[in-house]
Parts: sequence; C-alpha cells; structure tokens
Amino acid sequence: MKEIIHYDLGAIRKLARDFPDVTREETEATMHLVVARLEALVVRATPTGVGGEAGLRGSIAGEVARMGKTVMGTVGTPLEYGQVVELGRRPGKAMPPVDPIALWARRKLGVSEEESKGVGFAIARKIAIKGFEGAHMFEKSWKEIEPWAQKQLMGIAARVIKRIEQSA
Repeated sequence: MKEIIHYDLGAIRKLARDFPDVTREETEATMHLVVARLEALVVRATPTGVGGEAGLRGSIAGEVARMGKTVMGTVGTPLEYGQVVELGRRPGKAMPPVDPIALWARRKLGVSEEESKGVGFAIARKIAIKGFEGAHMFEKSWKEIEPWAQKQLMGIAARVIKRIEQSA
C-alpha cells in the first residue's frame, strides 16, 4: 500500500530559485522532523507479535530522499505481512500460509511442534472464513500527525526567509 501525498508549496519554489541551498536545507530538515515523528507514532501503534520489537515494529523505518528538486519522505516496512496487518483481511479469501502461523503458535501460544501444524491450520482456516480487522497503524498515525505536518511544511518559506534575513 502506497499513499503519496503532495503539497503545493509554491512560495518555496520561488525561494528555491534565488536561495537554493538554504531552501533545500530547510526543506530536508523539516521532512526529517515529520518523518521521524510519523515513524515513532507508527511504531508505537504497531501490534507486537512473537518477534516483539524485532518483528514488524522493528522493521518500520522512515527515510528522506531527494529526487532532483523534490524532497520525499517515506515511512514503511519491507515485511510482506505489514500490509496485511495494516489493512486486515477480508473473509472468503484463500487460507493464509499455515507454516508462519504454526511458528507463531509455537512461540506465542507455547504449543509443541507436533501440535503447531494443527493449530496453525485451524487459525488459518478461521482467518480465511472470518478475516480480521487491520490495525491501520500507518493510516491512524498519519491522521494524527497530518495537521502538525502541514503546519511544519507550510512554515518552510518563513524559516528560509528568516535565515536569509539573519545572514544579510
């Protein structure tokens, strides 16, 4: 799941033409601030499984990158099941893989290795029939932070102007 959010910061474009270095520095610093805060909120909202902090929570990371003149910030996870945890799963779909669920049952429920396949199968079947609600940790965290993030982004131009005035 990728959600790309664009903000039209026309004033910053004008400043970037005349003061490219200061504008880039302020834009990147602001994006780092926004990404770090969003990452912390998402991590806190992510359910912990058998991996604890080393599982899905530990895989969530933010990054700020420049592509030409565009500064982009992302927060995400490389783990495939992150999307399923975020969005949930509708009922009526094929069963999820049993082996990872059997491993989870051994670690989290303390069942023996022999029992784990049967428990994993039963849980997988129930997930296929009933589905489950997603945690929506990315979505909820973004909704919580968005007004603050917009304020930070909209304040870039004022911070650039302030720096220019101070150096003059």
